Amino acid sequence: MIIERIQSQLESIYGLELPERAYDFLINLGDVQNYMPVQAIDKMPKELLLVRKPEDDTVEVALYLADDLIRNLSQNDPFEMITNDNLNDFCIMIEGVSHFVYYLWKAQRNLPITQLELELQAEIDKFLMLYFFLRSDLNPQVSDTLFDALFEDFKLFENLSEEAKARYLTATQLASRYCYNLKNRMQKSSCDMKAIVAEVRQFYSFAQEDKIRQIII
Repeated sequence: MIIERIQSQLESIYGLELPERAYDFLINLGDVQNYMPVQAIDKMPKELLLVRKPEDDTVEVALYLADDLIRNLSQNDPFEMITNDNLNDFCIMIEGVSHFVYYLWKAQRNLPITQLELELQAEIDKFLMLYFFLRSDLNPQVSDTLFDALFEDFKLFENLSEEAKARYLTATQLASRYCYNLKNRMQKSSCDMKAIVAEVRQFYSFAQEDKIRQIII
């Protein structure tokens, strides 16, 4: 199952092991109505992490992925070959799983989390996962192509509020700076990949303020 492979690879990158599996928390469009107003359904993106906090101390989490996205990736498996037909949907699914994993990882440690932090980490996760998946000694420039696809040629979802657009653009700009630095280092023949992995794992554990501070220094 593609969604499980994505979660397993993200956990491998960051040295995590969550008992919860994203595919167990998938909901369809009809179920979304239990989490958000009905009038918002027609403005749904292809991916949403939905969180509801009842009056007690529990937290309910659900992951929505559009049917056409799941169908496309089932028919055009990105783990067999990444093409123009599946790259965008693959990135959207990675983003959804990233949100799921990062939110639960933070929640289980009683650490605060913001929407900006979720989006920032998801952008970095997409770059890292696709880089490690596509990396080949026969294609050393893959990181340039990948970087351009993620941070130069992207389009925002049309129905986003102005607040959400600003948040996504901020997250993308920050992730772009961070991943640009990683890209340049990983392209060098002397690159120490173990050191890169150790660094991104440490970055993953940082609070939002520390993440931003490291990016802009």
